[in-house]
Formats: sequence, structure tokens, C-alpha cells
Amino acid sequence: MTVSQAALNYGRQPASNRVIAITSGKGGVGKTNFAANLAIALARYRKKVLLVEGDLSLANVDVLLGLQPAYNLHNVLFSNKRIQDIVITHPSGVRIVPAS
Repeated sequence: MTVSQAALNYGRQPASNRVIAITSGKGGVGKTNFAANLAIALARYRKKVLLVEGDLSLANVDVLLGLQPAYNLHNVLFSNKRIQDIVITHPSGVRIVPAS
């Protein structure tokens, strides 16, 4: 079973909210790509998905998914925006908190 299959099986379990963190100590290994594809796959299983991009320096999930957010996580941290103000929805149904 691959990591992707295990994550999808985990997403099929009934019950409460779940958090899946995708991390690495190295850049350029595909974290954003994997996270975006996993989020879309889970949404296809009718899961409610919120993808929070935490990389403020190299954020690009919006570019990868063809979105143009008006606001981002920077506006929440250093301005007067609330998280609710910056969430955008991808056509797949995945809600996204963009970092850039």
C-alpha cells in the first residue's frame, strides 16, 4: 500500500475531524503537489477539506491550482483580515487558506 492509498483509506473512516500534515525538512520535494492532490482526492470522496498552506516564503498552492486569492495568510498575521476572510474554494470543493 502506498502512502497515498493509506491516506485515502484513512479519509474513508467515519467519524470526527482529522488533520493530515505534510512536512519535510527539505524544499522542492513535492509537499505542495502532494498536499493539493491529496486534498482533491479526499474531496472526491465527499470529505470536507481545508488545505492550509503554511510556507510563507515559497507559497504556491494558489498558482498550482490556478487560483488568484485577493488575500492570504500574511493578511491574517499582519493585517486586519480574519481566516474566514481569506478562504477560497477550488472547483473541486477544496477550501484553501493561501499563504501568498
